[in-house]
This record gives sequence, C-alpha cells and structure tokens, in this order.
Amino acid sequence: MRSWAIPLSAGLLVPALIAAAWAAGAPQASVQSREAKSVITVCARCHDMQIVMDTPKSMDAWQVTMQKMVDLGAKGTDQQYDDIMDFLRRTITTIDVNSAEPDELEIVLNASQTTAQAIVARRQTKKFTGLADLKSVPGVDASTVDSKARLIFFN
Repeated sequence: MRSWAIPLSAGLLVPALIAAAWAAGAPQASVQSREAKSVITVCARCHDMQIVMDTPKSMDAWQVTMQKMVDLGAKGTDQQYDDIMDFLRRTITTIDVNSAEPDELEIVLNASQTTAQAIVARRQTKKFTGLADLKSVPGVDASTVDSKARLIFFN
C-alpha cells in the first residue's frame, strides 16, 4: 500500500467544492465529485478546508504533507489519497512558470501537453516576467491564469 497524507476538512468550502464538481459537467464532474468526497471523508475529520485553501504549497510540499498526515494516522484508501492529491494539484498548488516541469504546468495551469511544451520552449529563449506574458502563449487560458494568479510565480 502506498502511504499518503493530507490536511483538509469540511467547513463552508466543502459544499462549494461539490457544487463546482456538479457544474463542471460529466465525466469531469464525476471525477471532481469523487475528489470532493475523498476530501470530506479523509480530511474533514481533522481539518478545516479554509486553512488548506489559504495555504498553497508546491507539488513537492503537498507530497510531504500527505505523507506526514498518513504518518499521523490519516485513514483512507489509495484511491482517496490519489483523489486528494489530484484536488490539491489542480486547485492550490503553487508553480514557478520559469522552472516547472511540463507535467506540472499541465496540471496546475490546466493546460494541454502542447501548451505546456510551448511554455517551456518560450522560457528557454526569454523568461516569463508576469501573468500577461504567460497569457501571450498560444493555448494558455487567460481565465485560468487569472483565477490562479496568487499561485503563479516567475523566478
């Protein structure tokens, strides 16, 4: 069994999480709904969702946090832990656009593989300096970038 952990919980954001999943449409909605249920089942036992939403971390830091929670006794299935990590990666993971791996760009920016590769190719010739710069890459969804502005960095 893989070991994982996670800091999350119910609170006012859980109903919003479920509503967002349903609004996304099937089959995406069913995946997001499953993620929401996993967050509620595993994480809400000990954590308030607002604390997590206010504490974005890098992918590596979430991995460490997940392991710490399992070590402290978080109970869930491998599928639930995977769902929770997917939720964290998609919603509250920070990213440095100038150094992130292509797969990280795909997940955090909800970008296609082609768009992630375009970001990587562009930064090899000229580093990104801001959100407008990132939005200029063909395929980058400006609304996604705007909604995740607090998570995106350019070092």
